[in-house]
Amino acid sequence: MNQRREFRSLSAHDVEPILAVASKLAAPFDLQSMLTEVVDAAKQVLHAERGTVWLYDAGADELVLEVATGIAPVRVPAGTGIAGSCARRREIINVPDCYADARFNPEVDKRSGYRTRCMLTLPLVDHLGVLVGVMQVLNKAGGVFDADDEALATALAGQCAVALQRVRMTEALIEGEKLRQEMEMARVVQMSTLPSIMPAVPGYDIYGTFRPASVTGGDTFDLSQIAQGLLIVLGDATGHGIAPALSVTQMQAMLRTAFRLGADLQTAFTQVNDQLAETLPDDRFITAFIGLLDAATHRLNFHSGGQGPILHYQAATDTFARYRPTSFPLAAMPLQTLRNATCLEFAPGDVLVLLSDGIYEYHDPAQEQFGEPRVEALIREHHGKPMAEISALLLRTVHDFARGAPQEDDMTIVLVKRDPGGPAEQRSFERKIESLQDIFAFTAEAFARLKIGPELLPAIDFTVEELFTNMVKYSRTSQAAVRLELRAIAAGVEAALTDYDVDPFDVTQAPDADVNLPIEERRPGGLGLHLIRRLVDSIEYHYFTETRQSRIIFRKTAGGSGKGDAAN
Repeated sequence: MNQRREFRSLSAHDVEPILAVASKLAAPFDLQSMLTEVVDAAKQVLHAERGTVWLYDAGADELVLEVATGIAPVRVPAGTGIAGSCARRREIINVPDCYADARFNPEVDKRSGYRTRCMLTLPLVDHLGVLVGVMQVLNKAGGVFDADDEALATALAGQCAVALQRVRMTEALIEGEKLRQEMEMARVVQMSTLPSIMPAVPGYDIYGTFRPASVTGGDTFDLSQIAQGLLIVLGDATGHGIAPALSVTQMQAMLRTAFRLGADLQTAFTQVNDQLAETLPDDRFITAFIGLLDAATHRLNFHSGGQGPILHYQAATDTFARYRPTSFPLAAMPLQTLRNATCLEFAPGDVLVLLSDGIYEYHDPAQEQFGEPRVEALIREHHGKPMAEISALLLRTVHDFARGAPQEDDMTIVLVKRDPGGPAEQRSFERKIESLQDIFAFTAEAFARLKIGPELLPAIDFTVEELFTNMVKYSRTSQAAVRLELRAIAAGVEAALTDYDVDPFDVTQAPDADVNLPIEERRPGGLGLHLIRRLVDSIEYHYFTETRQSRIIFRKTAGGSGKGDAAN
């Protein structure tokens, strides 16, 4: 039987052996010993004669029988037999008569000389929802397994799964190839905590990226909208590898939790520091910039725990302001007092530049470091470009400077720029053709609010319709909304369409339609792009490989030539 049952509540009598098993399984074991303990625990709690544990090998999509009395380890495809069905469905399967169930494989009995009467099969799923394996207990003393046994088994399974997963991960760290796999797993975990899409903040261009020196790294960053404003974080833990990666991931999770609970910047910084000081080893600490941006007032309040330099490019004077750390690195010691946060005010065109020391200290074969002057020169020269483009340019420049020298430290970049132009309007729209009506309503309202000449609206609507329709039709793998921004410029308007999780398609390089051919000889498609390139003054295409993000920017002015000069 594999239908769901309504389990009764466990009594104190039931809970006592479960807790005893949990306590016992918390002790350190090697894998084989832990498997034996798990089987023994199941036999004890469920009054069964025998037990087996199938471990799930995700790479091969197989179940591996590691413990069974008198039987050598066996591998079978996941989905095969009762154990496989349990693994696929992640549900308990209670079979009162095994030889009457078509899924039962009697070959195991034949090889061992043992006869299986009844069987309770339960999935072992850890606290993160990861399938660890399947446990089977055989032949209940005095009868068959009932609903009460299923309830006990469910409570036991979670404890066994976590214990087995812990042992497997520990052994993976010890062995060479398993260590590599574990590093890859840690990388996936670490990278999953980073923003996959940059937050859309009206009036700002925001971008961050992370390049670890090894499979995992000790850097992290965060850019996310929370109730208190835009959270900006750059962290750098001592060293690189699994331990620093876990440290910065822990810091990031604690910060988000603190702010989610309503903490202000001062409280969050202090509490996270003190908790890390208690939990991290004495030789571990994290330099970190933690700031909150109020986009309405253009004020950024921040604390820096030993993180520097903090560079503020001031567009009006083409100069840089530098800010010192406000405290010791996080986890260095508990904080008795903390001075007030530093306040940075963004003027139009200003850029906040946060870089980890892996960029500043990257050296060439002659041991010369890249250094701050080169960073400042690059920002001065290219500050008018999108922040994602500047980030990619900075990484390329560092790479070229190094002339083949290996990357020895993690490199992390966080750039925040206040838009230099006039007021702007922006909104995101669902990726469907039906959104066009909402888009047209938005452009009309935006033109009125931005006081843009209405004679330009038909050209903007036509261009946006053509580009948006292409995004919907040809980027079908993406589910992300498309963002449209409109900004007033001298005598006209600048528009930008940003698409996420898409493959590159440069509309500026698409071949022109041959409008001189007879209609019956023309190839379908391409006419819309042909027209908009001649309708607008200029059109640019940018693609950012790391985030799979495309951005199309076009401009139209009252006296423009409408020739659509392109750049990418």
